[in-house]
Amino acid sequence: MIYYDITMTQNIPGWTHLAVAIGIFLFQTLDAIDGKQARRINCSSSLGQLFDHGCDAISWTITNMSVVSFLSLGLTNNAILAIYASIAPFYFTNLLEYYSGVYEYSIGVMDGTTGQMILIIFNLIPFFLGNDFYSWKCDESFPFLPEIMTKGYLHRHYAMIVVVYIGACFSIMLLFKVYSAIEGVKTKIIVTLQLIQHFSLYALMLWFDEDIPFVRNNAAFIYICVIFLYCITTCKLIVCTMSKTKYSIIHYEYLVFGIYFYFQHQYDGSAESESNLKFAFWTVFCIMGLLYFRFTQSCINQISQYLGIYCFSVKPRDSNKEKNA
Repeated sequence: MIYYDITMTQNIPGWTHLAVAIGIFLFQTLDAIDGKQARRINCSSSLGQLFDHGCDAISWTITNMSVVSFLSLGLTNNAILAIYASIAPFYFTNLLEYYSGVYEYSIGVMDGTTGQMILIIFNLIPFFLGNDFYSWKCDESFPFLPEIMTKGYLHRHYAMIVVVYIGACFSIMLLFKVYSAIEGVKTKIIVTLQLIQHFSLYALMLWFDEDIPFVRNNAAFIYICVIFLYCITTCKLIVCTMSKTKYSIIHYEYLVFGIYFYFQHQYDGSAESESNLKFAFWTVFCIMGLLYFRFTQSCINQISQYLGIYCFSVKPRDSNKEKNA
């Protein structure tokens, strides 16, 4: 999708939507069975949990960028809301596990699988009915509905309601569960501060000025840049849950974006200011990518060394230990 349209505002080949639908189905299927398989053969571990949830954090978030693409939302408030409505539940679920010890990613019929199946259907529709399906007028498609429900609306408006409604309702219910699982005023204040910082991810995306051509034309990379930050903060929470250590309120990775927003503030439309803005953005993009992968590598190294597994280093065999064994 990004290859065909970085702006995420254009119609793209229908087969890309089919590819996303197949990818989501394979991802959610394998993600649902790996834990059960590990427990069945007695090889589950903290490393497996980190790997599982860490992959979920980045995979599910990037997957939800497909909503922005097939609805042609670009870098708009609706697009940002759609992405945040998908990343918030996973973070709140891990926050609930951190304070209660229970990993619960389903409330009634609403869970991650429901959201994934909806995304699969929404991606298959433009493949079968045309990649401009979400631009069709509702009054022409549904003449039997009252005019107040169709006049002036496109299919994308109803699809947006479904996506955001599920994500927002799921998030609100998870928030109630988080607050009901913690005790003490001090702890509730700490949780509130942690949530405020996570909500700032939404504000961070809003601060990108869509009136600047470079920003508007690179919407996909802007989302990915913020996703790296989301993955770092979420994976930190996962590690703290596993290791029973304190989860910090402040994440200094947010400061990296200060470089970009300084140059965005200085932008005046001149060639020089645009060049500075581009350099600042790609610098921040690379730094966030390196921070995420460095953090992941560090976590895997520490856990694997504790378990006696060497993922990123080669150790010579200890012949004496082998003989003694």
